[in-house]
Amino acid sequence: MSQVSEDPPQRWRELVAALRRHNHSYYVLDRPTISDREYDAMFRELQDLEVTHPGLRTSDSPTQRVGGAPLDSLSKFAHPTPMLSLENSYDSQEVRDWDERIRKQLGADAPGELRFLVEPKLDGIALELIYEEGVLAVGVTRGDGEVGQLVTTNVRTIRNLPLRLATEGERPPSRIAVRGEVVIPAAGFRRLNQRRVREGLEPYVNARNATGGLVRNLDSKIAAAAPLRFYAHSAGIAEGVVYPSQAGFMGLARSYGFETAEGIAECQGIDSVIEHLGVIEGRRAAYPYDIDGAVVKVNSIPWQEELGFRSRAPRWAMAFKYAAEQATTSLLAIDIQVGRTGVLTPVARLEPVFVGGVMVSNATLHNEEELERKDIRVGDFVVIQRAGDVIPQVVRPVLEQRSGKESRFVFPSQCPECGASVARTEGEVAIRCTNSASCPAQVRTLIQHFVSRGAMDIDGFGEKLVEQLLTEGVITNLADIFFLEEKRNALASLERMAAKSADNLLAAIDVSRRAESHRILFGLGIRHVGETSARRLLRHFGSWERLEAASQIELEGCEDIGPIVAAAILEWFERDENRALVARMREGGVLFPDALVVEAPVDSPFAGKTVVVTGTLTQMGRKEAKEAIEAAGGKASGSVSAKTDFLVAGEKAGSKLAKAQSLGVTVLDESTFLQML
Repeated sequence: MSQVSEDPPQRWRELVAALRRHNHSYYVLDRPTISDREYDAMFRELQDLEVTHPGLRTSDSPTQRVGGAPLDSLSKFAHPTPMLSLENSYDSQEVRDWDERIRKQLGADAPGELRFLVEPKLDGIALELIYEEGVLAVGVTRGDGEVGQLVTTNVRTIRNLPLRLATEGERPPSRIAVRGEVVIPAAGFRRLNQRRVREGLEPYVNARNATGGLVRNLDSKIAAAAPLRFYAHSAGIAEGVVYPSQAGFMGLARSYGFETAEGIAECQGIDSVIEHLGVIEGRRAAYPYDIDGAVVKVNSIPWQEELGFRSRAPRWAMAFKYAAEQATTSLLAIDIQVGRTGVLTPVARLEPVFVGGVMVSNATLHNEEELERKDIRVGDFVVIQRAGDVIPQVVRPVLEQRSGKESRFVFPSQCPECGASVARTEGEVAIRCTNSASCPAQVRTLIQHFVSRGAMDIDGFGEKLVEQLLTEGVITNLADIFFLEEKRNALASLERMAAKSADNLLAAIDVSRRAESHRILFGLGIRHVGETSARRLLRHFGSWERLEAASQIELEGCEDIGPIVAAAILEWFERDENRALVARMREGGVLFPDALVVEAPVDSPFAGKTVVVTGTLTQMGRKEAKEAIEAAGGKASGSVSAKTDFLVAGEKAGSKLAKAQSLGVTVLDESTFLQML
């Protein structure tokens, strides 16, 4: 070991250089060079040195990876150049068609076979890291591609990215924006969830959601404690450095100290590209992180510049999306769940299996007809996939593995929650419990729906609290919520409540008494009445009283309200127990205010247009976007058809985007959508 310098600045430089080397060896190369004890001793020495001599501390010091004081909020930051999304493809012919298009655009200068770079598409959070004179200055999320959220403090805690570019003594680029993906590798995700369970916290559902929350967390110490990793894949601005190819940039990024994804390959010609797409898919389960496809890029930077961009995507790159990941496991049992409208839904209880990045032990079987159509039996081996890589579903039984001991599931003739008879409405596949007024499952799920964000939005009123209140008999129906002041002591005595939490909840309930009437209507859980139709109904009738008194014909006179929806509303208001429920809510102080009718501007580009929103928007929620569309005189629809005028495509836009493109529907990115609004 070299002799320790007694000069504080010199010792600081020695420690920083050594810790940077050890960090790179451990987190990027996966080859630790010293023990944890030795590393910790050096790190503590550096911390002590910076406390004693605060002038030595810099933004790229290894001590800055531990996080700082929590922020009040995240600021916005405009990307120096837009971070565009990629055009998606789903089969090899689409990739060949893309190759034909770009070779045609390049014309006679293009060789018979272009050279491409093919890389796994990591399923994480896109980031841009801006380095000025080699030092990390800015970390920003993709956002809408034009403006993202400033997350520099959290980014500095990510262990495998350099806080200062390793330029081997050469002058670093004056300014370079390195783009890539932040992920939580599978092993780290399992450890993170194990820790959360030990601490009494809910485990994260999947690694991508956890990554997004941690990157944007206002407390950087939480991000610092998480196993976040950054993988570089491209550059935005690059001042003071030149690289002739995409592969050249990847080599440059690695020389700077960045980690890049496994399985990247240069391919000569589109046949080689398609072959390597299959190789990456075959290795999908072996990658240490989730991937949802691959990205194909023209390798030559001059040709990329010649090909240029469309409005929201580069012409020289394409994302190839893989089918949902599947796994096989045993179907142990089928249970019945009763929803807020009384529908009996069969749920598969599975031998836990890891698929699509999460452990799956339950999956929906939809309804009795679906069970019979797929011939799914208890005891079967079944194929599981996550629809859209999110919702677990049973695809099919593995017939060749049947032993003869499997048994068909018989739908119950009575509700498993309350024992009431069940019935099927003519023309529907759903089987329902007939005891809507007092079935415990229906009451519980209805109240959970009523207090949820889309309906009354009562802060602090979660599912567990609803369960407690019903179990303890503090409430028996949703109208009782507005009389909880009379039972404050019982409320405060519940587990995890106490006096302050009870008072906060009562204050939130008081705010909800003034909720718009369309929120109340949606919250009541009337069959076929969603958020959009509830809003339209109240705008059409203007007041709760007029809606309550409307006839079938009058209800059908409201836009998009057909005979089935009108009949369901009419039936709901005709039932004595429902009229009594509304009367008691009024008694509890609920105002049922008249609807505010806003005239849409006649010159709005959305006036009279049908608009579909898909993917994840960064500047507003999906619900806010739909409200904005309707306020602008448009119709917010949930499905794409030939009648759709615009599709607003956020991040992770999927099948709706593909359908819109095939139908020639005008596609708007989030930035264009906001400008039009």
